[in-house]
Amino acid sequence: MSKSTSIHSLYEVYEHQKTELLLHLLEKDDKLNTAMIFVLKSDDVHAITTALSQKGKHVDSIHGKKKLEARTATMEDHLAGKIDYLVVSEAIARNLDFSGVKNIVNYDFPELPDDYITQSGNCTSGCLYSFDNPKPSKQLIKLEEYIEGKIPRVTAEGFDYAPHALKITDRNKPRKRGPRSKPLQNKKSKLKRK
Repeated sequence: MSKSTSIHSLYEVYEHQKTELLLHLLEKDDKLNTAMIFVLKSDDVHAITTALSQKGKHVDSIHGKKKLEARTATMEDHLAGKIDYLVVSEAIARNLDFSGVKNIVNYDFPELPDDYITQSGNCTSGCLYSFDNPKPSKQLIKLEEYIEGKIPRVTAEGFDYAPHALKITDRNKPRKRGPRSKPLQNKKSKLKRK
């Protein structure tokens, strides 16, 4: 990895508590007054942006459906300090120049070791926080083999971690109500007449 003075930290948290932990860190960690937040799925971009906005944070997002000019303007606004938090899908981030970003939060651990290395090189003096499952993901194992070292594991002070993952089974899921399709034997066959 590049030589940087950034603080690398890994928070081991279950999927259902990630947003809660992110909000906790943004409230309690004085270093995170501005950050880029990377997520894997574009659906999460909207959900996290909404959650931060509802907590009164000045936030915007960059994702695949945003036009190039709008992405560039949003990125410039974030680097200029007009936007405190910027939520970005990881696929789009590969095509962005985000050098000069002070802090990075990996809401989802990066899929490729090179993505983490790039983030480390661009975040030279701030914090690089990553979330991963308590059972290490394949991506984390691959990265730590690549860099021949471990990312320091930390816990957020005052955060109530779940003792186990939330399990959703078919019995817990609400049953869909609504019209049912007719059985096949009641459907009329479509014959072509000659």
